[in-house]
Amino acid sequence: MDSSLSDEALARLPFWVTPPGETDGFLIVVGILLVLVLLGFGALYFTIQAIPDRMAAGAHKVQMQLVGVLGLISLFTLNNAFWIAAILVAAVPLHEIFPLQGEARPSEQTDA
Repeated sequence: MDSSLSDEALARLPFWVTPPGETDGFLIVVGILLVLVLLGFGALYFTIQAIPDRMAAGAHKVQMQLVGVLGLISLFTLNNAFWIAAILVAAVPLHEIFPLQGEARPSEQTDA
């Protein structure tokens, strides 16, 4: 008795079963899809991670540096509390809350 599959049995196999010696197309499609999904989620993650930096653009240098450091800490530690702190620091103008003593206010300036 022959133990190999007959032509009728091969015809009844589902489309995803690859005959011996042929390229597995389903595996290749799933592998490419997996790589694309991983790249897409990575791009989405880094886009969301950059929101505080974009919010702080144009702010004072100290505020931008603080937001950047908090963003990096949250990125490397995977701790969302630092990211939320970076959002809050970027949203609130720190120079209005904590004015620098060296800055001269317009009412205090004298024309020379």
